[in-house]
Amino acid sequence: MLKSLPRSTALATTLVVSTLLAGCAAPLLIGGAATAGYVGLQNRTTQQVAADTEVKLRVKDALAQARGNYFLDVGIDVFYGNVLLTGVVPTQAEGDQVLDLARRTVGVQKVYNELFVGSAYTAGQKAKDAWISAQIQPRLLGAKDAYPLNYLITVVNNHVYILGDALTQGEKDHVLHILRTTRGVQQVHDYLVVKGVNRNDDRANVMPRS
Repeated sequence: MLKSLPRSTALATTLVVSTLLAGCAAPLLIGGAATAGYVGLQNRTTQQVAADTEVKLRVKDALAQARGNYFLDVGIDVFYGNVLLTGVVPTQAEGDQVLDLARRTVGVQKVYNELFVGSAYTAGQKAKDAWISAQIQPRLLGAKDAYPLNYLITVVNNHVYILGDALTQGEKDHVLHILRTTRGVQQVHDYLVVKGVNRNDDRANVMPRS
């Protein structure tokens, strides 16, 4: 049975699968939502994981219908109906289109806009982001009182974005410290909510990127 696996083994397996699933996408994703088999190790219920997955697919479908493969460098993370957009778009108009499509998608509660506008996402930069991601994974796995399946972590242009929840403020502070002290990380964008705190609070770090 999956739950009989040691915690470190289960999390390591999940992170490997998640990375493989995200390997074709431009933003580098680390985290647990991709592997439904380990939902029992998450704070979210099975129903919530399914609902978030459905919202993500709806947003991706809306983008695909609008521009085909043109938005391949856009990453989408969903946690409790809140959508985090990361990645790169060529122009502000296209960024606005992505934001509008996400906001109008059924099931979306709030959209956090972290899109880079007007910059190319080069192969060299993708390699740097992959290198940062490769450092974060073992650091989270080896950390006491850190539970990677409850965090969705994306790396774009040396920026790290974390969406999810923590059981305590201490856990949140610990995880953010790990991310901020990882080599190569330029900035950490915090969308990590302490469980029980209103997820739809308007905080400073959820304002759209200008």
